[in-house]
Amino acid sequence: MSTMSFAQMSPDNCLDAFAIQQKCHLFPWSQAVFTDSLSPPYFAYQMCENQQVIGYYLGLAVAGEATLMDIGIQHLSRGKGLANKLLGHFIEKCIELKCTEIWLEVRESNSAAISLYQKYHFEPIEIRKGYYENESGRENGLIMKRLV
Repeated sequence: MSTMSFAQMSPDNCLDAFAIQQKCHLFPWSQAVFTDSLSPPYFAYQMCENQQVIGYYLGLAVAGEATLMDIGIQHLSRGKGLANKLLGHFIEKCIELKCTEIWLEVRESNSAAISLYQKYHFEPIEIRKGYYENESGRENGLIMKRLV
C-alpha cells in the first residue's frame, strides 16, 4: 500500500521538485528562480508517495491574498487525481494563512488545468494577451480567482 504525504520545501530538499518543474513546462524556471520562491512570503510543499517526490506547488501570500505561482505532477503519476489532492492542500494552506482570495494564471490552452481550477470554484477574471511563450510564438494567459 502506498503512503501519501506532504513536506514543506526548502533549498535543502527541493531538487526532486525542481526536476519535475523542468519537465512540466516548455520554458521552465531557472534553479535560482525556483529556489528564490522557497522563502517567505512564498510557501512551497512537495507531495510524496512512498517518500518519493511526485508533485509540488509554490505559493505566494501577501496582505490576505495568495497566488498559486506554480504547480506540477511527475509525468508518470498523472491521471490519478493527484493534482486534485495537491490543489486541495494548497487551498488548505491558504486558509491557514488567513488569505481571503486566491489568484492563479494558466495557459488558455490548458483545458485540463482550467477544469480542475473550476472544480475548486476558481472563476475567470481576465485574459492576459500573449503572456506565455509556446512553440509557435505566444498564447494567452487566463487569470482566475476564488474567494476563500
